[in-house]
Amino acid sequence: MQESVLALMCVGGIGPKVYKNLIQTFGSARNVLQQNKKTLLQFPGISEEMAESIAGKKYRDMLDMQLKWMEKHHACYVTGDEKEYPEVLKQIYDAPPVLMYRGSFKKDDQVAFAVVGSRYPDDYGKHMSERIASGIAKRKITIVSGMAKGIDSIAHHCALKEGSRTIAVLGTSLDCIYPAENRSMFHQICEQGAVCSETLIGQKLAPGNFIRRNRIISGLSRGVIVTQAGTKSGALVTALAANEQNRDVFAVPGDCLKGRHTGCHRLIRLGAKIVEHAEDVLNEYPFLNERLAAQKDWIIESSLQKDLSREEQDILTLLHKEGVHIDVLIAKSSLTRPELMNALLNLEIKGYVLRGKGDFYMKSI
Repeated sequence: MQESVLALMCVGGIGPKVYKNLIQTFGSARNVLQQNKKTLLQFPGISEEMAESIAGKKYRDMLDMQLKWMEKHHACYVTGDEKEYPEVLKQIYDAPPVLMYRGSFKKDDQVAFAVVGSRYPDDYGKHMSERIASGIAKRKITIVSGMAKGIDSIAHHCALKEGSRTIAVLGTSLDCIYPAENRSMFHQICEQGAVCSETLIGQKLAPGNFIRRNRIISGLSRGVIVTQAGTKSGALVTALAANEQNRDVFAVPGDCLKGRHTGCHRLIRLGAKIVEHAEDVLNEYPFLNERLAAQKDWIIESSLQKDLSREEQDILTLLHKEGVHIDVLIAKSSLTRPELMNALLNLEIKGYVLRGKGDFYMKSI
């Protein structure tokens, strides 16, 4: 079934809109591929060349090229009806029927933010992009961008540096790394996230592909953060797509006199939320508070455990903030009462444990 979807997309001229209409009419990609030329020509949007390609199975060479390349380069593809397909991307009206990718998509990617902007940022643009992207990445929230020069590259770099996930959406096929200077970053992202594209292997480089990929960047994200965008910046296309997809748009304000932030200021006038820190973005999503708080507790506990003995670490796993009675701790631990009391005293002195009334002990953090 999935291979039929890829095969249909190998027919030149078929995009998300035509594909969707074909599926609604014929029920599945497999059924479409079984139609004769006369039937296909009656369908709106199907040219004679496209009908001939489908009926004459002329797409098979292109399909074979995709499958062989993916096998050789350890790449994959996912179709819109598979559970591995990013759920948040399914919500947009023109979601790509097929995504080719290297790396992996994970459940945590359902909460992601796009960071986009100028290909040639000044020092202010670089600083603000790094400040915001690093703040998001430190919370282990996925960052999405287009792997272009400038702010896109800064956003991916911040995620990689913080050990967080990042997704790059290419305007080229996976076999054409653009810009070439990001080849090393490409492979790092594959290891720490995913690089994806709707453009098939062997298709020509076309400016329109870069514009179309912007809807995927915003589609994979809960919100789009725009930094240092001029009046004609491609980042504005991503912001527009985000608005149409009911995603939030954030914009970083800049110097009015330099004229390099006119796009961001226009977005702000149109209702984009001003962002100066990562918190300005994250605070807009109350559902993140619990996740981030739990993450903070885990980080704190992990760092604390480096300074504790094995016995002290074991005791901490038995405690919680509501308090546990000493008799319960004795029953659940392998320590004698004197050993347990000594360990609890050490933890109390170090500030990790509080002693309550009636021999109850609780975590202090």
